Amino acid sequence: MVKLGFGELELSILKIVRDLNRATVRDVYERLGKNGSYTTIMTVMSRMADKGELLREKNGKQYVYWVALQQESSSKNVLRRIQDKIFGGKGSAMVSYLLEADQEISDKELEEIEKLIQKRRSKSIDNG
Repeated sequence: MVKLGFGELELSILKIVRDLNRATVRDVYERLGKNGSYTTIMTVMSRMADKGELLREKNGKQYVYWVALQQESSSKNVLRRIQDKIFGGKGSAMVSYLLEADQEISDKELEEIEKLIQKRRSKSIDNG
């Protein structure tokens, strides 16, 4: 049985809750299979709610969770934390890691990335 690390577990929970729209700890636990204990998932989801990444409401004896829609999306918050914790806050290090990963990146995807970089550069020039 492969256990997910804490960061991986958070990302998996976000994906499952987003896919289901609203989910209980039991829903997430069942979707994860044997990749996490019920109490660990419950603790992580509670902490994610405390951080504002998930919202929740009591429904009987359990909470129902959904992804928080805030000024900045939850996925951006998670990615920013990954960037800070793993890549020392350097966006270039994170992008370099993604580009050098073993997964194949098509020419079309590289063109899209280049367009995003150009768009960001022109936005910086306009604001600078």
